[in-house]
Amino acid sequence: QISIIHDNMKNWNKYLQHGSQDVVVTNPPFFKFHGNENQLNDLDQLTLARHEITIDLDGLIEVSSKLLKDKGYFAMVHRPDRFLEIVDTMRKYGIAPKRVQFCHSKIDKPAKILLIEGIRNGKDALTILPPFISHDNDGKYSKEVLQLFEDFKS
Repeated sequence: QISIIHDNMKNWNKYLQHGSQDVVVTNPPFFKFHGNENQLNDLDQLTLARHEITIDLDGLIEVSSKLLKDKGYFAMVHRPDRFLEIVDTMRKYGIAPKRVQFCHSKIDKPAKILLIEGIRNGKDALTILPPFISHDNDGKYSKEVLQLFEDFKS
C-alpha cells in the first residue's frame, strides 16, 4: 500500500515512526545550490525539484535511513556525476549499496541517469548491472524500452 504525504521530507516524524518503512523510493533534486540565483529556474516548483534548496543529498539519505526498517530497501534515481558522493553518503547512514545501473540515451553516449538500490544494514555486495540504453542509433526506442512498454501493458 502507498500513502502520499504532501509535506517537506524533513517533517517525516509528524507522520511516520522511526524504522517503520519497508521501502523508500526517491527522485531527489539533482543539483547542488551554491547561492548563484542565475542557476535557478523561473518557476519555484522547478527550482525545488531540480536544486538542493529545501533538502540536500546528505539530509535526504539520513531521513531515508531513519525511516527504513532493518533490511529495508532504498532506491534512488540521480545523476552519474554524483555516484561516489551517493555511495559514500548511503554508507555513512547505514545503507549498503546493492545494485547500480547507468542509463544512457544511446550506446555511444555517456550515462545521463544513475539508478541505485541499497539495503539498510545490509552486507557489502555491490552488483553493477548492464547499462540501460534508451534509444538505438536511429533514434528509435531500444528493445529494452519497448519491452518495458509491453511489460507495463500486461
